[in-house]
Amino acid sequence: MGDDFSEPVKRALASRVGNLCSNPECRALTSGPQEDPAKALNIGVAAHLTAASAGGPRYDPELLPEERSGPSNGIWLCQNHAKMVDNDPARFTVELLREWKATAEAEAKSRIGKTAPAGSAPSFDLKVGDRMRIEPIVPRCAEQAEWMLESNSGSCYLFQKLGASGRVEVPASFIEKVHRFGGSTPALVQLSGRLQWTSVGQRWLLLSEKPPAADDLGFGRNVDFDHPSRMGYPGSLAWCREDRLAQVLGQGRHIFYAEDGKYLRVAGPDIDQILVSDRP
Repeated sequence: MGDDFSEPVKRALASRVGNLCSNPECRALTSGPQEDPAKALNIGVAAHLTAASAGGPRYDPELLPEERSGPSNGIWLCQNHAKMVDNDPARFTVELLREWKATAEAEAKSRIGKTAPAGSAPSFDLKVGDRMRIEPIVPRCAEQAEWMLESNSGSCYLFQKLGASGRVEVPASFIEKVHRFGGSTPALVQLSGRLQWTSVGQRWLLLSEKPPAADDLGFGRNVDFDHPSRMGYPGSLAWCREDRLAQVLGQGRHIFYAEDGKYLRVAGPDIDQILVSDRP
């Protein structure tokens, strides 16, 4: 059976996305009434981000059984897309599924308590070619970077990072506010979650949690010194004492962000060490 989800976990995964498929190109409603007034229909599936047992799609041997069967390792999908993502794990990576999940949860959160026509989305005065900054972003230094609106479908905006490779699609429901300052000053787009860089995939992800104000690095995760080699992370990596981090970053190194967007640290008796890389 592997580390399957319990019924409470399944219900939580479904409720957190409003019982809609988390695939942004689907969003099918997965529950509704049967002819029998005492019964309901369900076509939703609590799918695993990483497989419940060895040999399954995207299996991660690093996870503990309780992590493998916990809500953080699950995503709510319709039956069609649950089967699709497990049949093609090379295409539907853990990073992509986490992005789907975070966006679906953020959209559901933005709809709570609001009356709106089905399929409607907030409208912002953003035009193709507009320059802007986006926040919050991890790493925080990237909040000073400028982006350009490349396309606008009405419900989703495609932003291109200026001076560097990188695009990100932001649903309109993921945007809290747009501030305009006049003149040539770029607008400021404030997100309901965060834009997160991942060093593993070299890509930007939208995630539902805002970064903690007390930690400019974002969200951390405790690991052991051998974790990077076991995971086969790319680039030239090194552990850096936290009290020397600013100096090392000033020399051209970068914080390493794992596939879940978290930076990695090893707890020490006097001071922690943080993983840095030779590339962003």
